[in-house]
Amino acid sequence: MAVSKRIKEIKMFDFKDDSYSHMPFVNYGVNGEIKQFCCRLVNGVWKIHHYENQEWLQIATGLPDDATECAPCGEFEDGMWKVSFIAGGAESGREFKLYRILGIESGFSMEQCSADVGFVWKYRVCYGGRRGNINIIEPGRKHKIIFHRVEYLYRISFNPQNPNQLLISGQFFGGEIFSWIYNIATRKLQKISADGNVAYKAAMFEGNCFYASRSEDDAFEERHILLAQELEISDICCDDFIDHVIENEDNNHNQEEFQ
Repeated sequence: MAVSKRIKEIKMFDFKDDSYSHMPFVNYGVNGEIKQFCCRLVNGVWKIHHYENQEWLQIATGLPDDATECAPCGEFEDGMWKVSFIAGGAESGREFKLYRILGIESGFSMEQCSADVGFVWKYRVCYGGRRGNINIIEPGRKHKIIFHRVEYLYRISFNPQNPNQLLISGQFFGGEIFSWIYNIATRKLQKISADGNVAYKAAMFEGNCFYASRSEDDAFEERHILLAQELEISDICCDDFIDHVIENEDNNHNQEEFQ
C-alpha cells in the first residue's frame, strides 16, 4: 500500500551557491539540535561536510586531497560526533574502504574494512562492494543480505529514528535506478519515490525525505539535495529482491576487527 503526503517546508541543506551536493544524512545531536551531513565537490573531488554555525564545513579526514569521500553517517555518542564514511580512489591508494572518525575535529580516520558502501552505527558495522552482497556485523550475530536483479549498489545508510531501516540506493540490470527502505528486523521492503522520481541516495528524518536530484542535462552524479514535497513509500515483495540470512556467532564475538 502506498503512502503519499506533502511534507511541510523545513530549511535544511541550504547552500549559498549552486555547487553540486549529494549523500545527505541528518541526525539529532547534543541538546536536540539538528546536524546535517553531505558530500560536496572540492577542487573537483567529492568530500564529506557538516553544517555548523550557518556554514558548510569540510570534515578533516586526514586522507589525501585526491581521495573521493562519500556516504557520511553521523551519531552523537560519548560526548562526540562519530562519523563513518566511504573513501578511496586516490593515486596513493585506489581501493575504497569504510572509515570512521571519533570527533569531527580529530582529523584522523580509522580504517574499518574494504567497502564501496556501508556505515558504522554503535556496534553495528554494515559493509559491501559495489556488486554483490551486504554484511552486517553485530555482537553475537552476522547478517548476510543477498540481492537479486541488482547490478550496482550506490549507497547504504540508515534511518536514525529507526536504525533497523536500511536506506539502499542502487541500479537494476538494465539501468533502472531504485531507492529502498529495508527493515532488517521485520524484513519489510519498500520503495521510495520523491516528487515523482526515484529518491536517489535518500535520507529520512522525522518523516521528511531528502534526496539527490539530477537535472536532465547534468551527468549522473551532478546532483543537488532537495527536500521531497511529495513523498511516496510503497510496499514491494521482499522475496523478489532479497535473501536475508542470519548467522549466529559466539556471544563473546570480538569487535577488535572494527574500531
